[in-house]
Amino acid sequence: MDSHNKNQVVLAVDFDGTICEVSYPSIGRERKGAKEYINKLYDEGYGIVINTCRTDDGEFKAESIAKQFLKIRGIKYHYFNENPEFLIRMYGCDTRKISADVYIDDKCLFDIPSWKKKYAIIKAKYPDPKDKEVGCLIPNPKQR
Repeated sequence: MDSHNKNQVVLAVDFDGTICEVSYPSIGRERKGAKEYINKLYDEGYGIVINTCRTDDGEFKAESIAKQFLKIRGIKYHYFNENPEFLIRMYGCDTRKISADVYIDDKCLFDIPSWKKKYAIIKAKYPDPKDKEVGCLIPNPKQR
């Protein structure tokens, strides 16, 4: 992740139900297209933050198991349940909520599309991962 570009597009990607099927505290099957499109976005320069409720608190080490799954499957990411360093510096604090431009989560209000469709939506909104202003679908009120 570009640690100095305040305009880099950051994607927060949920784990259970989004990267893999829900089977907590175990790990379900990888969802079709998850690895292919997450890695494609990573390789194109988008910042990837895995955003999950899994922790290593308690007896079951759910966070470690998820990280191991990602490593074994070869799914690339920059941060796991952490805000990117450049955002912490930019805002002067580290919030509990993951700060991102796009949240990909199975708990959204609408049906979660396929990974191919998710990729297309992200590319339409943010064609340049290093400049989130370029592809913004919401017009700047100052430009009206």
